Amino acid sequence: MKRAVSFHPSLGEATARIGQYEAEIDVARAGYYPKISGGINSNYDRRADREGFNPRATVQASQMVYDFGKVSGAVNVASAQRAVQQTELLLQTDNLVRDVAYAVIEVDRYQKLLAVAQQQVNGVEDIAKLVRQRSDTGASTLSDKIQAEARLQAAQSRVLELSAQLARWQTTLSSLTGTSVHVSGAVFPASFSKHCATGEPDWNTVPAIQQAVARRGEAMAHLSKSRADSLPTFSLDADAGYDLSGNSRSRHDEDEPEFTVGLNVRGNIYEGGANKARRNAANFALGAADAARQSAQLEVMEGLSAARSQIQGLSALQASLEKRDGMIAQTRDLYKRQYLDLGTRTLLDLLNAEQELHAARFERVNAASDLMRLNADCLYNSGRTRGAFGLQGIATGNRE
Repeated sequence: MKRAVSFHPSLGEATARIGQYEAEIDVARAGYYPKISGGINSNYDRRADREGFNPRATVQASQMVYDFGKVSGAVNVASAQRAVQQTELLLQTDNLVRDVAYAVIEVDRYQKLLAVAQQQVNGVEDIAKLVRQRSDTGASTLSDKIQAEARLQAAQSRVLELSAQLARWQTTLSSLTGTSVHVSGAVFPASFSKHCATGEPDWNTVPAIQQAVARRGEAMAHLSKSRADSLPTFSLDADAGYDLSGNSRSRHDEDEPEFTVGLNVRGNIYEGGANKARRNAANFALGAADAARQSAQLEVMEGLSAARSQIQGLSALQASLEKRDGMIAQTRDLYKRQYLDLGTRTLLDLLNAEQELHAARFERVNAASDLMRLNADCLYNSGRTRGAFGLQGIATGNRE
């Protein structure tokens, strides 16, 4: 899982977005510090006493004294946006881990199904050999030989079909992890099968819930900032200018620059209702975030309930199939002896017994794999995915 997390581009993009919003926080905090600017004005004057260009060098400095929370509001908005992006990273991480778990489970499924299918080919091939031998000696009819060959070809086709499915899931797993992954033995620890048996999820760790909470915080920050934007800003401003042309007559000494300093008050008198519209947008965003939280909780509970109900049925089916396996194998062997030695069973009975045995084994493999997928769903819906695979530090953008 850590290999997939460190490789996948979607998480790299989400991590870079977090860095972007951290830089936006620094931009907003710059509003607390003085601003200094300068330049040269090249004006053309046409007056009674002079006419011509009047270039002037200027330097301005401004320090915000009190702004009723405009700068702090901008910082809070940027911080809230970073928090939203962090939850997006968590959500994408959980989605990726779930997809990797699905791919691993499916690779394991089709490896086991392929092994069962190969056993079926071997079993049907043994029967086909016996039928050929009996046909050569006249003990079996041509129809028996054709029927056995048809079943053998069907079993071989199943092997080809399962091989194609296995290759598809191996490709999917490689694309998710960025490398070729060999799946063998126990795919997940034994504790993995117990995730659906846990109680209520920890809502504080469910990414969809965390994202709804973060979006509510973002809406609150926008609402607070919009209120501050409707109020004036007090600032201490200083301005220095120097007439480069020497034509200024506003001062006795033309070589000295001109200075102005003062406490200024600025505010928006009218902006067409834009600030009110921003407040309305923030209020709507609050409502949307609250609804998103409720929707996420409902979706999580529905997912957990559905998985738990299916697990009960699949667990019972798996136990039944384990008991049936031995009995069906004994029946197949008995039919084989009765067909060869006593002649009380037909070839069709023997082929059907062979098919039933491997059909039960196919079903057993599928039931076990479906149980693993359901536990992966429970792990995802309960918000425990990162904890189960040691990815707790992902919230800060640490993908190692």
